[in-house]
Amino acid sequence: MPRSIRQPRQTRRMRVWSLLAIAVLGAVALTALWVKERRPAQDLRVSFRIPSANPDNPAITYLLQNNGRQATVVRGVGLLEIADNPPIINDSDNVELCDKVDAASLKPLDQVTTQGASLGDAAQRREEYAPVSLSVAAVPRASGAPIEIPSGQSISLSATYKTGTEQAKGYGNRVFCPILWLTRGSREGGVAVCQGFAMAATNGGVSNTIVARQFQVRPAAAGKSCPVAPQ
Repeated sequence: MPRSIRQPRQTRRMRVWSLLAIAVLGAVALTALWVKERRPAQDLRVSFRIPSANPDNPAITYLLQNNGRQATVVRGVGLLEIADNPPIINDSDNVELCDKVDAASLKPLDQVTTQGASLGDAAQRREEYAPVSLSVAAVPRASGAPIEIPSGQSISLSATYKTGTEQAKGYGNRVFCPILWLTRGSREGGVAVCQGFAMAATNGGVSNTIVARQFQVRPAAAGKSCPVAPQ
């Protein structure tokens, strides 16, 4: 076949493949944009690492993942301790006490100290604690300093607390619930209480349960403010 005929055919074939490649790339880009825009504006996920369930000096790592389209600002973190009776041998029942806390009844962030802020009555004692030490991505940070998590990004936040052991004397159960305060005015503004770990006094000493799940922070929603995150 003459060369003058073969070249135009090759050129046309290359143009067709180029157009197909552009169409495929365009479809991929549009699909990615469609998926991104279908994500909720606010979708903050959190899980916790608790290396040892020490009731006197709990050390908790908050693993925060922003799956929403918008940035989320965490104003602060804390820990809620619930002490009540009678002793419950099934620790999972204790941990579920975190789900029953009315987040609106908690002290605001600026009223919580490292020594604790007391709530409740003789039947059930509750104490809110601010962290003694706090770090973000292993960098020390002042407690209460806002932390912004851009869309699609994650951060690791480590906090250590000093709880009041004397205040829990006489109670059979001690439940610890991590707290997150978010920016006011957003759809997810307010405070969320999540499941953490529980300790119940038993005849054999102290047993404990540590929750290892990912939760979805939804303080503006009715019911639980920190349900298990959908997969």
